[in-house]
Amino acid sequence: MTEAKNPVQAVQRTLEIVDVLRDTGGARVTEIAKEIGVSKGTVHCHLATLEENGYVVNDGDEYKLGLRFIDLAHYAKERIDIYDIATSEVDTLAEESGEMALFTVEEDSKGVCLYRAEGEEAVQTEIYVGYRNDLYHTAVGKAMLAFMEPDKRDRLIDEMEFESFTPNTITDEAELRAELEEIREDGIAYNHGETIQGLVGAGAPIRDQNGSVYGAISIIGPVRRMDEERLENEIPEMIHRAVNIIEINITSL
Repeated sequence: MTEAKNPVQAVQRTLEIVDVLRDTGGARVTEIAKEIGVSKGTVHCHLATLEENGYVVNDGDEYKLGLRFIDLAHYAKERIDIYDIATSEVDTLAEESGEMALFTVEEDSKGVCLYRAEGEEAVQTEIYVGYRNDLYHTAVGKAMLAFMEPDKRDRLIDEMEFESFTPNTITDEAELRAELEEIREDGIAYNHGETIQGLVGAGAPIRDQNGSVYGAISIIGPVRRMDEERLENEIPEMIHRAVNIIEINITSL
């Protein structure tokens, strides 16, 4: 995340409180104060302002995020031109594959899940709409990295702090760059259990006629159903068909 040169402390505290409420699902004033390292009085003042404006609600002795955030999320998604087109195709992918399908975009060096659809056999994961993930260990992330402008890709890779989530996670810059080159040649990216062991996936970028990357879509599932044959043949064919439909429709936007 890009750090503000001159962050406004009051705003920073408010955002920290919102993050705590998101992570905990609800917390008392004392718990929030301890978590962010400020006085209970300071927390209470921020919460009172948030509550007055509908961004938090007081549930007994706990504060929780308010539904006002759903309103903001709606307008945030509206700026994604291809949202309706992409989500329709993601629904189709989930139905055809029986697995989980995702539509993801890049923002502030992270992959942000904008939509997910579940087929009949989809596994349950922690991925939700709004979930943010590093780009280097997911199929959608690597798909976007591979096809974005070289200068931007180089900057994002230079800023990456590699972490090993499983034994398969790429933690070496040279190895990542070599894989991105293969993705540019094949047009498909893979996640071979790099985020969650036993969970694999394939993804491809969505681009306009000038090659600019709008986002990426993917299908993920357990390795017991997504064997090598299915992962490298059947699944990519589904994804490429969906991407083709989305990209054709982009020209009419």
